[in-house]
Amino acid sequence: MTTHDLAPFLLEDIEFDPGHSLRLTDWRELMPVIQAAGREGNGYTWEGIARLLVARHLPDAADRLEHDSESGMFAVYSSNREVLEALGVLMRDLYRSPEQLGILLTSVDPDFFDD
Repeated sequence: MTTHDLAPFLLEDIEFDPGHSLRLTDWRELMPVIQAAGREGNGYTWEGIARLLVARHLPDAADRLEHDSESGMFAVYSSNREVLEALGVLMRDLYRSPEQLGILLTSVDPDFFDD
């Protein structure tokens, strides 16, 4: 299996169930974009972004993901590494395109986010 460059996201195999994690711990460079869209800019913001991307692009994967974000960290777990990698590619691409991130954040009902 080819693993994509997901930076700044980190895809890891972990020693406990469910076996794999996708995390992000530093998004300071995007805070102006996130806050301009009226979001807090914390791990829960990124969890909302992940849930939205899954709903739009990977709907069959939603029940295979376990979200466990905190204010300072986005984290999602799964027993299916390929699902996490697919989500990681979507999130990486959005992270690397601040303009698209801003568009996404302002196009969604603010109540969708729990930040």
